Amino acid sequence: MINRACPIRKVSPDDGWHYWFGYYDKRPWSADGSKLLAHRARFCDRFPRTDEPAEVGWIDLAAGRFEAIGLSHAWNWQQGAQLQWLQDGATERILFNDITDNRPVARIVERSGAEVRVLPWPVYAVAPDARNAATLDFGRLTRLRREYGLPAVHDANPRDPAPDGDGVWHLDLRTGERTLIASIAAVRGHRPNPMGEHAHHYVNHIMFNRSGSRLCFLHRFDRPDGILQSRLFTVGGDGSDPRLLMEGMVSHYDWRDDSTLLAWAGRRSLLGGGTRGLRGAAMNAARRTLKPVYYALGKPRFLMSRIVRDSYLLIPDEENARTQPFARGELACDGHCTFSRGGPEPGRWVVTDGYPDLRSRQPLFLWDCLESVGYEVGRFPTPRELDGEVRVDLHPRFSRDARQVCIDSAMDGRRGMYTLDVAQVVSGFA
Repeated sequence: MINRACPIRKVSPDDGWHYWFGYYDKRPWSADGSKLLAHRARFCDRFPRTDEPAEVGWIDLAAGRFEAIGLSHAWNWQQGAQLQWLQDGATERILFNDITDNRPVARIVERSGAEVRVLPWPVYAVAPDARNAATLDFGRLTRLRREYGLPAVHDANPRDPAPDGDGVWHLDLRTGERTLIASIAAVRGHRPNPMGEHAHHYVNHIMFNRSGSRLCFLHRFDRPDGILQSRLFTVGGDGSDPRLLMEGMVSHYDWRDDSTLLAWAGRRSLLGGGTRGLRGAAMNAARRTLKPVYYALGKPRFLMSRIVRDSYLLIPDEENARTQPFARGELACDGHCTFSRGGPEPGRWVVTDGYPDLRSRQPLFLWDCLESVGYEVGRFPTPRELDGEVRVDLHPRFSRDARQVCIDSAMDGRRGMYTLDVAQVVSGFA
């Protein structure tokens, strides 16, 4: 790994607000590169109450000011309000989730904030054609994975371990029609895992492939030993041809192309599971100690990559396919990985980050897929109190030309947005 610090600039105003964009799977830049979408709030270290909206809008990069376009009552620290540009041909609008009449909706607005339409359901991911989307019922996340849920939305099936009326939905962005394409009951029943027999199951992290022909998502549940079990699925846009690609640990991922995903993952055979009787109870108790030890040691990369054997893997969109190692021994910690989509060589570069080290610094990496070489382009301090469910992940995202990277960070004690100039590295002058 080559150390190559890149110039960094804080782009969110120092005006007493806390700023962030959200998840790594969406680009905050406008088509002309002059604006960055952003959320802002007056507090930063707790979950929002139902009566505490976030302002949504965009940052004028030339003027350094924030232009508010609306309020959202449907937000969290990890993914915001799913705020994103909606590019339909030459028309560029903005989409974000909100609450109206005590139910989650999605608003589509002009840059000015003028309302175009309100969809009767929230949005999670938008297909490349900007006409189709996918979503889920956020209430189940509110109950089972709070940092991805919404404070005003509750689980409609709190007693059902795997409801058949909840899961991944297709959403028509023009008509608002919603169709269930992968129920939680169905994904649990697809090559069922006995460790999930009595667990409560949920889905998360939906992402379309490059053409929009298929989408992936995680099916998750807590095992009896307290370890989170993840199952990476893909389905067609209409729910056809479901495929279970990986089971064990799957964290963050991105589509390299229409048929391959890059993911931080591992089958975790060392951790076992499913053993019954006294021996099984003893093994469950031993495994329960792993997570608190991992956190107490500052989430050391060697524990996950060298002992448990998690790593970055290239995973074909096929059941029972052989995975390939990616940047083994170099990118050795879990991070939010994204391929470059623009620039002269789309797909050549991956940007990813890592969780805080023992000195509470978050690393940022670029990986050259052509030359198989990595660059650490920054390592940024983060407050220890902003960890856990209210953590500030860097969530790096490439600009449209791949010459800049935008991150969220609290390196100066407040949530803010920053850009790094990575042009020299990705242009081959490093």
